[in-house]
Amino acid sequence: MSPDPVHALGFCSLSALDRPLGAVAELAAKLGLDGIEVSARAPHLEMGAPDSAVKEAAGAVAAGGTRVLAYGSYLGHAPHVGPEHARREVEVAAALGAPLLRAWVESAAGDRDALLAMLRAACDAAAPAGITVVVERHVGSWADTPERAEQLLDAAARPNLALNYQVLDFLPEAAAGDQPADAQRLIPRARYVHLKNYRRNPDGGPLLHGASLRDGVLDYRAILAAILGSGYTGPMSIEFVSFDPRPLEEKLAEDVGWLRGVLAGGAP
Repeated sequence: MSPDPVHALGFCSLSALDRPLGAVAELAAKLGLDGIEVSARAPHLEMGAPDSAVKEAAGAVAAGGTRVLAYGSYLGHAPHVGPEHARREVEVAAALGAPLLRAWVESAAGDRDALLAMLRAACDAAAPAGITVVVERHVGSWADTPERAEQLLDAAARPNLALNYQVLDFLPEAAAGDQPADAQRLIPRARYVHLKNYRRNPDGGPLLHGASLRDGVLDYRAILAAILGSGYTGPMSIEFVSFDPRPLEEKLAEDVGWLRGVLAGGAP
């Protein structure tokens, strides 16, 4: 379990699509993590899956010895847009026992008003179940820049809507040093955090996924200090691990060990 009882630590199953969901849960339990994010991606749980598949997924996580911290839905990612999709994804999150439902707000998936209606429908359906809808940041979405993320949350005006904070993807390398300030600004609007680091682009372009938390371009010590210093007490899940050829188990264990050390104030 997490060395700090306030911050649940998890792992996103998206980074382990090479194995069944139950095996991902077992790995998380072996490493002492508090749970996993179940990704709506085959072979774990596809969008539009029937109730039987959702029940099977929930059972696999429990049998693996852990719990669901979040449901990584693709609600708001075309074509999964609209109130009917929102209500169904809330049903899935509730069946999984997930207190957090991730949503997207892609500009290409619809105009801002349509996506606001989707978010409100999701929040209203989720409220009786105690589920919080968290909007993930992406390039080309209505929640990419700090200003647009804040405006979106304010416009939706639902108490159980928050940000799934993560450093914005495909940043120019020159923006890496700005990310602790970015986190400090947006964390008060967040109830879930994805942790992932980036690699330098050999072509000099935007940063690429796939570095360890310790050794990537981003200074995760400073980012975590900003997150914790802003009073954040919610869960944090490692999303992408390093893309080097080592086994997933080794790479995730390294990230988990380093993260625990930082949270405890002692990682090198």
